[in-house]
Amino acid sequence: MLITADRPVLIVDNIERDRILKEELGEDIVSEIEVFTFNWFDDLEKVLLSEFGVHSLRSDTGRPGEPIPPEVFTSMRLTLCKEEIETYREIGAICDSVLHQEMLGILPDHTEISVQARIAGALIENAIEPVLVLVFGEESAIRYRHNLPRDITIGRRVFVSVCARKRGLIASTSRSVFFSPDQHYRKLHKRVSEIDATAIASSSPGKDMREVFEHIKLAYARAGFPEEWKKHHQGGLAGYNARELFGDERSSYFLKTGNVIAWNPTITGVKSEDTAVITEEGVEIVTFPEKSLWPELDYAFDEVVIRRPDVVII
Repeated sequence: MLITADRPVLIVDNIERDRILKEELGEDIVSEIEVFTFNWFDDLEKVLLSEFGVHSLRSDTGRPGEPIPPEVFTSMRLTLCKEEIETYREIGAICDSVLHQEMLGILPDHTEISVQARIAGALIENAIEPVLVLVFGEESAIRYRHNLPRDITIGRRVFVSVCARKRGLIASTSRSVFFSPDQHYRKLHKRVSEIDATAIASSSPGKDMREVFEHIKLAYARAGFPEEWKKHHQGGLAGYNARELFGDERSSYFLKTGNVIAWNPTITGVKSEDTAVITEEGVEIVTFPEKSLWPELDYAFDEVVIRRPDVVII
């Protein structure tokens, strides 16, 4: 995109032009911009100079021109418009449905790799790009916070974490299945879900990310695990990256309507994670929609009830 004083221009090479105009951009956007096509073998800087008379150029990549500091675009990048929010609702509903359908077909003797392939394939079949699919079997959930799926059987319980992308936007979510009742890990799941619910309930317009992070730390302490937050990042703002900004003691960002949050607290062996949009009506958890078939846990905060997915016992 070339932004001049009086017009926005989409500058696209001949390879990508038709696909981008037909598949990527809606008519409402195309009607508002000028489209200029150049040959893929042309020198882009020369094209800009000859066709648009651009002598002084700054860009978000520094190629071409001088680089623009990333923070210049931060507020625009992190605050989504209604079309982007609708995309998030679409991604979220598909992720929730795919995980429910596919995870209920998993067996204890399946390998982590086979489960990864199962989930990734189902997402692709639903036109969602699996950016990341992590599978935590019984052993891996205790050993690693980030487990790259291995050729080992999952055992008595499993949780899956995905980062899934459509139209550039990435949603993250995790779900857990037990193959036999386990009171200890069921209790841990409820506690980590309450920490997650606390983070979501605290994510309101005007709230500083650092303040939300302090609520998360206090929730860990109330759950009886005051040091567990140190073992894994807690998530934060999402968007065109799985995490645009992590919530910690140094992150100074005041939340706004249109921001997307994806908190992911962990206690050794369990995890809670979903992606939510901060709207004028409240926080909407797009990857755990109201119509979800997953059983839910409800946590009340003043007049707000935050829903979290429960464990499914097969």
